[in-house]
Amino acid sequence: MKLNAKLIALSASLIFSCLAARGASEASLADFPRLGGDTSDSERISRAASSVPFGVLKIPAGEYELDKTVRITNAASLKMHKAAKFRAVKEMDYMLFYDGKVACTTKHRDGAFDHSMFIEGGDFNAAGLANCIKLGNYFHFTLRDTVFRNPKRFGLTVGDESKKMGGYELIATNLYFRNSMSGLAGNTGMCIYNGDNHFTDCVIVDYTIGIDVRRGGSNRFTRCHIWGGPLPSAKKGELREMLKDSICFKLSGGESLLRDCYADTALTGFKIEANTRLLGCSFYNNYRFKMDNPTVIDHVKGILLVSDCYFSKTSPNSLLYKGDPEKNKLIWRDNILINFKDSEIGLPQKFL
Repeated sequence: MKLNAKLIALSASLIFSCLAARGASEASLADFPRLGGDTSDSERISRAASSVPFGVLKIPAGEYELDKTVRITNAASLKMHKAAKFRAVKEMDYMLFYDGKVACTTKHRDGAFDHSMFIEGGDFNAAGLANCIKLGNYFHFTLRDTVFRNPKRFGLTVGDESKKMGGYELIATNLYFRNSMSGLAGNTGMCIYNGDNHFTDCVIVDYTIGIDVRRGGSNRFTRCHIWGGPLPSAKKGELREMLKDSICFKLSGGESLLRDCYADTALTGFKIEANTRLLGCSFYNNYRFKMDNPTVIDHVKGILLVSDCYFSKTSPNSLLYKGDPEKNKLIWRDNILINFKDSEIGLPQKFL
């Protein structure tokens, strides 16, 4: 007996409801087409994620348009192809909002919480209409191999100012941030409010602020490279757009450890406003972008250890250190300085 269209639609709806209720362990976005009334891919992605609470949603290569925020609150993890490209086509707050609270409050049969959530892959182009990803309420979470492009304010936000999106133990690796649109000066690659996170091998290109640690406990950064300059000036004769007021690492909250990190071409390399250790880090200013007065370290407050670092002067009016090393408790040892004159260092001789 042939089923009519209404019965087919009802059957599909019942199957979807059953899958969502019992929580399929894995699903593919390919099995969730756009439905009548969908104005973008936001709805189908949300439906697909809803079908796998505590499971994994696979998203294949393809072009996906988002006109509203995709919200994930059921502990579904995302495994996206590296060529799964998401583009904002309408103004919104974030392209993807991930709240992991349910995984931290729901125990499995063995009595344990879910500490294995992840977001992997994907290319998020906010096109100046949105921020890319906001993540919070996690208690051990992996984020890797993801690209963040052209946010109106933030590429990745971890936690929030209101403390409603807390969390700790984010393991983030191989994240790439690239701004290629004009008119977005003042935006930030990563904005971090939570602590006990580890960021490794992250590259941030042409953001006014590369990494902004605003709050949180201990955060660790290893081999993170931040550089600016490719975007031209907004007006003829001005500094290049993303270099105006630019800061590679702005460390204002908690306690931060930077190991083998690279501040490459910004008005300020490291702005220190909380206890910080710079170990094996480097600063370089690419003078072909015509910025002649950068400051390597702006030490506003907090205890600062600088050890085994390599700081190179390439522009006429560079300043190595700005601040009061006695008042702010500077520890300086075994650093290599290239081309800095004594008058350009900013440190008493006893520190050198």
